[in-house]
Amino acid sequence: MTYIFCKAIIVLNYRKLREVKDMKKKVSKLICMTLMLCMFVSTNVFAQEENLKNSETTAVEHSEFKKVIEEILQIQRSNPTMTEEEILVIMDARFSNTKEAKGISDIWNALTDAEKKLCIRYPFDALKVNTARNIATEQTERKFGYSGLGDRSDAFRHGIWNAEMTVLIGREKAELFATAHEDKDVSGNESDGFPKTAHKEMDLHNNEIGRTIGEKHKDATENEMADIIYQEIYSTTTQFTWLHE
Repeated sequence: MTYIFCKAIIVLNYRKLREVKDMKKKVSKLICMTLMLCMFVSTNVFAQEENLKNSETTAVEHSEFKKVIEEILQIQRSNPTMTEEEILVIMDARFSNTKEAKGISDIWNALTDAEKKLCIRYPFDALKVNTARNIATEQTERKFGYSGLGDRSDAFRHGIWNAEMTVLIGREKAELFATAHEDKDVSGNESDGFPKTAHKEMDLHNNEIGRTIGEKHKDATENEMADIIYQEIYSTTTQFTWLHE
């Protein structure tokens, strides 16, 4: 009896030991899967953040941009005979190394010189251009889930930005602001590995297509315009171009 009892105890202990080992294996697998999931999510988030950073027509807080325009208007009211170049010099000096107005300073310094001059010449139109820019970024993220660089979402973003600008300020001024935005250094490559010259050509082309669509659909709502351009982007006969998927 004692032998049988001891044997039973050994068997039970062995089974318990196996159960513990199996449980450890399951826990290890679960931990590995969790770590892999965390790494995947982190990579995804990082990639989306990079896309947002590289996106040329990223959203600019309207209230902050309005403060930039108010600065220009204040200078113009105080100095009605001052030229665009003179106002540009004052604005650049005012927003260089400014700690107190960091957000406004960043907005101004992110503009090309050509864009700055247009903001000075057409301050109220510049506000509408920024509205169109924010619509473009919002609709791109809504349609694609991100706002990329050099891909189809990039083409869409430039298309709808120019379409909305055309609706808000007319085709001629929309072209002025869109072309001024591309007036920057094009030496070297962008972060996606493609030459900056290729990006500029792509953007200027897609801007033109967007303005044409905007002229044809002046009464379209923001969502309707987004749908029109999205359908065109995925059409087999699309005139939009992009550098990579």
